Amino acid sequence: MPTSPPPRSPLNLTVLALLFEGPMHQYRMRKLITDRGKGAVVNIRSSNSIQQTVQRLERDGRIEAVQTEQVGGRPARTVYRLTSAGRADLFDAMHNALTTPAREYPLFPAALSFMAIHSPAEVARMLQQRRTELHRIVEEHKRGVQDAPATLPPVFLIENDYTICMTQAEIDWVDRTLAALDSGELTWNTRELIERAVRYEHDTGDGPR
Repeated sequence: MPTSPPPRSPLNLTVLALLFEGPMHQYRMRKLITDRGKGAVVNIRSSNSIQQTVQRLERDGRIEAVQTEQVGGRPARTVYRLTSAGRADLFDAMHNALTTPAREYPLFPAALSFMAIHSPAEVARMLQQRRTELHRIVEEHKRGVQDAPATLPPVFLIENDYTICMTQAEIDWVDRTLAALDSGELTWNTRELIERAVRYEHDTGDGPR
């Protein structure tokens, strides 16, 4: 009997979407994720990540085992299929993900909010390093698009296009920030900022109690 919807995650969504195509075992799921280049949008680096997700979805009634396959001397493989509850969850998750921007609390903006603990020169060096990595990511995804078969429908490459556009936008932001740091338009003194924060707490009565 289905329980409450399982926590939504990229891997949950991926497993449900693959089973929407048809029944399959975990090894085929991993192969399809790898072959289709979905490793860029879903984390399967842990060897048991798919297994744990499948077990959780089965426990929650979103998928069910239909048969066990054994080929030659290979270990037996359980084939799973989508349940009606799993299908409903898949479509609900897709609707929410595509229509509603999620507040995901990524690490980079959090680090930016405290970057003044470093000097402007140190921040500039770190952002230059980030810029190099961002360009590498753009080129990697462009190669993925260029190397795709000409007969592959563009819809199967849409996440590459999205990643290229979003990463390029971040590069543009990094370039503007580096220019502001270089010109002195964006600058600070860490010790002075800390002293100002202490004075503000004292003046407003918002200090530690």
